[in-house]
Amino acid sequence: MTTTNIKLHRKSSMSYFDLLAWVTENKETLLYCIIDNIFSIENIENAFIFKLHCQGKDQELIIEPSKRINFTKYNYPKSSSGKVTLLRELLRGDIITDISILGRERILLLTLKKGKKIIVELLPRGLLVVTDNEDKILFSTEYKEFRDRKIKIGEKYIKPPSIEISNDEIEKLIKKGNLARALGVPQEVVIYLNLTNFNDLEIIKKKISELENLISNGNIKPCIIENLTVLPFPINDCKEYQKFNDAIDDYFYTITQEELTKETSKKIEEEKEKIINTIIQLENSIKEYEQKGKIYQQIGNIILTKTSEIQQILSNLNKKERKVKINLEGFEIELDTSISIPKNASKFFEEAKEYKRKLSRALESLNELKKKLEKLEKEKIEKQQEIKITLRKKEWYEKYRWSISRNGFLILAGKDSSQNESLVRKFLEDNDIFLHADIQGAPATIIKTQNKIPSEEDIMDAAIIAACYSKAWKLGFASVDVFWTFGNQVSKSPPSGEYLAKGSFMIYGKKNFIKNVKLELAMGFIINNDTIKVLVGSEDSVKNKTNYYVILRPGDDEKEKVADKIIKIMNRILQNVKGLNSLKNEIIDKIPAKSKIIKTSITYNS
Repeated sequence: MTTTNIKLHRKSSMSYFDLLAWVTENKETLLYCIIDNIFSIENIENAFIFKLHCQGKDQELIIEPSKRINFTKYNYPKSSSGKVTLLRELLRGDIITDISILGRERILLLTLKKGKKIIVELLPRGLLVVTDNEDKILFSTEYKEFRDRKIKIGEKYIKPPSIEISNDEIEKLIKKGNLARALGVPQEVVIYLNLTNFNDLEIIKKKISELENLISNGNIKPCIIENLTVLPFPINDCKEYQKFNDAIDDYFYTITQEELTKETSKKIEEEKEKIINTIIQLENSIKEYEQKGKIYQQIGNIILTKTSEIQQILSNLNKKERKVKINLEGFEIELDTSISIPKNASKFFEEAKEYKRKLSRALESLNELKKKLEKLEKEKIEKQQEIKITLRKKEWYEKYRWSISRNGFLILAGKDSSQNESLVRKFLEDNDIFLHADIQGAPATIIKTQNKIPSEEDIMDAAIIAACYSKAWKLGFASVDVFWTFGNQVSKSPPSGEYLAKGSFMIYGKKNFIKNVKLELAMGFIINNDTIKVLVGSEDSVKNKTNYYVILRPGDDEKEKVADKIIKIMNRILQNVKGLNSLKNEIIDKIPAKSKIIKTSITYNS
């Protein structure tokens, strides 16, 4: 057996070596993180996002039992549930004080400051469990009773039993060519270490132990084989990564996207199947109504045209029954002898009319169902597109207000006093430009210059962000003054004896004022392959990057109503682009306050 004969199967969960590499790489980041909030990933069962505050930086940690744990830059659709509510009650505000792996298993243990523990089992059918300081279960994603352990509230947590394989069984598996199973390692480890070239089992185990030690000591070289596997060491034609967490994040993003698409499609397909079955039944009924309507109409006509013949038949029968059956032109016709022959014909004509009415209603229903089926197919495509749009990778700066000036400078602004503080402390450099609207209640705004000189137009682009996200918008102003300085003029150190509130700064030296900056904000939609990015800024900066935008001013409409109008406009302009509805929350977040739309970049038929 040679390594070239080993067929890799698509990885669906992190291996022990993956977990070891991830913990080694990210332990320092996780230590002393505060658990701010917890969410579910929408439509994925038992997948959670922990919003953490780590060393002054916000992070999102995905915990998906039986599959993975990693920090993510992707914007997964979040929701709440009963499980999430319980997790929040147990964990919010607590601090991670230790991270370890239980034995040589795919089980991660996070110890918290208040004594609780979070246990993440990445094994098949694994769980997310929270225990108290005595290891008694407070929460689990599922409650089960196994042969070797009970997962119930109040029971002591016991990890799943390790699978022990005797040396004889190992030898048998090796002879069959199943070295990975024999050693309890992934196929990738067999390939990477060329284990099939060794006959001595002790040497093989030593090689595996050496790899484990290398990873534990930080010797990690992450890579991905697209749609197949992710590894902390390189094999074959692997795409290399700088960080193993990023490799895990990108790899499982693809799998989650597929799962979300499949789940959405499944629900729609189930609904479609019900409609198709109803359509089949209706089509059968329509055939029946058409046939019976024609037959009753035909019988009525026969009765009218054969009146004399019918009278003769009835007189020959010489029976006193009220209902009699006669055969005419291949039809067995039931007649009522208590009424006239023309009235008998009328009864059949009425039956024919009733079937025509039934046929009309059935055809109407059929048409509606076919329209619904067509709508569901469009909805399926739209939902799939929404998933792609929603799950796009977010850049680090997107947690702030941000824009790109017409000449490509990054503009950042704080959403609140904490972000104002964070921006100035972490990102404001001496040669950057600092801007602030000349009004109380405005964001700290920065142009990241990268030691280049921005033009007056770039500064104006940033001034519009500083103005539009200030209190002036909420107050309904038409314009507001904005001043700017260099980064080295901004300080958090107040004059002696004075105090600076959070998010406040001292400005030393000359302020450069830009008078009457108009409160007009452009919101554009940048379309790139399967993703759509929402960009705000001055009209000049936004139209440099997209033809599709609207201009907003302070107005009377609530943010949600304005967002609905923007989506409606863009759906009409971008008729071939699906999934815009998924951007609603992002659009709302970028609208400063009550607004009105004063312009669209492209004329459309309303």
